[in-house]
Amino acid sequence: MNSWIEDESDDEDSYDQGSASETQDAESQTSEEDDEIDLENLKLDDDSTPKSLYSSKSGITWSSIPYPSKKAKSSNDTSEKAGPTKLTEDVSSIQDAFICFISEKIIQKILIYSNMERTRNIASNEESEDITMMELKAFIGLLLLAGLLGKSKKNIKSLWKRSPLESPIFKATMGRSRFEKMISCLRFDDKTTREERKKTDKFAAIREIWSDFEDNIKTCYVPGSYVTIDEQLLPFRGKCPFRQFIPKKPDKYGLKFWLCVDVQTYYVFNAFPYL
Repeated sequence: MNSWIEDESDDEDSYDQGSASETQDAESQTSEEDDEIDLENLKLDDDSTPKSLYSSKSGITWSSIPYPSKKAKSSNDTSEKAGPTKLTEDVSSIQDAFICFISEKIIQKILIYSNMERTRNIASNEESEDITMMELKAFIGLLLLAGLLGKSKKNIKSLWKRSPLESPIFKATMGRSRFEKMISCLRFDDKTTREERKKTDKFAAIREIWSDFEDNIKTCYVPGSYVTIDEQLLPFRGKCPFRQFIPKKPDKYGLKFWLCVDVQTYYVFNAFPYL
């Protein structure tokens, strides 16, 4: 608390006539104030202890004891602990982890749309069987294996060569012609309605599957207190209306995505394409 202490015993010789008059005006104005409390001459109560509360004529109550500061609890104190959720805390294998993100629901949709495309493109005199769930999972596994081995950009025929330098798992899983047939009819949406949806969404060809994937990554993990948002360019040189060219990136051409990432674990909590 601040208090004005007027010292009336100051030497008046050190002030000129003008400053003296100003001091007198200030003193007369101060004497009219009713809320001034002299903290240096606090009266003691009957128990010889200083009073803690003092009331002025205007009704304001003053305290000589400071109130303890109360630190507000942060909103993060009540947040859920960062880490896997109840849906993913018991994951023990690579296949289980994969299904958490690319769920059976997503694979089932891909299977339906791919078989719809196969039916539209099949010739009248051609005999072809529908793609099965087991075939589709094997197909996805071969694509992941090709990327793991650094052969995703190689010619498909080279992966089925009878060479000791090539992995025998490709030709042991399925024939090359069947693999190429599945690539040609692989779809992630109903192509018959795509053009109508593309009028309002450039990402229509994969929007449905991508939305399911976004929901999965949000329900599988709880991020920590700190997240960061940044861009990432996924290499791609195919035909695409929203393909980006960023010369400073290692892969100059690709699809640009905005990512929300957990700072501590680098877990991608959310992602959406820049269209």
